[in-house]
Amino acid sequence: MLTQLQQFKPDEITLLISQASDGNDGAMDQLMPIIYPDLKRIASGIRHKQMVVSRTMNTTSLVNEAWLKLNKYGIHAESRKHFFCIIAKAMRQIIVNAAVEKQRLKRKSNQVDMDVSEISSQSEASFMIKLNEILESIEQSHGRLAEVFHFKFFLGFSEQEIADTLEVNVRTIRRDWLTVKKIVQEIV
Repeated sequence: MLTQLQQFKPDEITLLISQASDGNDGAMDQLMPIIYPDLKRIASGIRHKQMVVSRTMNTTSLVNEAWLKLNKYGIHAESRKHFFCIIAKAMRQIIVNAAVEKQRLKRKSNQVDMDVSEISSQSEASFMIKLNEILESIEQSHGRLAEVFHFKFFLGFSEQEIADTLEVNVRTIRRDWLTVKKIVQEIV
């Protein structure tokens, strides 16, 4: 995944992210077409490889929702790595919000909303909500573990790509992944 991002002038992407973080709307407009294919790959990875909940979610909708969220609240990224972490978190929040809404509607009535119907079952919605709670807890106490989880689970990065991005050894990433995976499995 990261190698595909690097094929398109990493310095240009980093510069546009920096300018967008400073409030330059023109930079946001220039950035989107450059990274859109990568955002679609990220969303597709979330949908197809990572979790059953998101398999019914539309890749394009997930990317567009995440981008709208970034535009609404602004980009405040310190680096390219940070920017893609923000994107992954935005996508996670969209999926979790859909899961929460699905549970709310199930308790309230049988009324179906088009956006919420993308989550196929109540147990999948419960899983996403529980996963989000776990990740929020891990983020507070073990920041790097949470980052490793985001990169691997939500973005589909390889261990080498994560190591390169976080500037640590691959063995460290393997240990972190096993640790965070064990934490998540024990709680879920």
